[in-house]
Amino acid sequence: MTNETGIKELKYWWVYPLIGALFLFMGFYVIPHPVETYLAMALFFAVTLLIGGILQISVSYSVRKYMKGWGWQFAMGIFETLLGIFLLANMGVTAVTLPFIVGFWMMFRSIDIMGLAFELQSKGHSKWGWYLAWGILLMIFSWLVIFHPVLGVLTVIYYTAFAFFTAGISYIMLGFKFKKLYSGKDKE
Repeated sequence: MTNETGIKELKYWWVYPLIGALFLFMGFYVIPHPVETYLAMALFFAVTLLIGGILQISVSYSVRKYMKGWGWQFAMGIFETLLGIFLLANMGVTAVTLPFIVGFWMMFRSIDIMGLAFELQSKGHSKWGWYLAWGILLMIFSWLVIFHPVLGVLTVIYYTAFAFFTAGISYIMLGFKFKKLYSGKDKE
């Protein structure tokens, strides 16, 4: 991704840190209120999915001419938007299945982050491995949430908080990487 190869698509770099900030906020919100906010977490998670999905749809559509994996980004945005609408309409289902929904959603997000890492690698950026590592770490957290919900809601909430921290940091890092690329200040 150099200025000569269509870097204009990164003018919306700020959406990635915004999505990351939403995830970080969710992680910080969960830690001090684990039991009391389980239903609130379900509601906020559904709203986060809806907003994040809409943002991802618009960004992925704007980069369709320049990013090989834009279709996956677009599909992820549609999936998240529809899932957010479904979860908002069915809060009882959301509360009962929240650990599994969060776990699988984080798994899909980890695949998304790893895909973006490989997109950076294909454009010749040497630090793409850091993004891959964050994606792998998020995948591990997602498995912990999915495969260990019997340890109790409290454990699931903390795993979920750590998964949100990982996703938030990943998207913030990617956003500022894209900002550097867009402004032409990236020296790679």
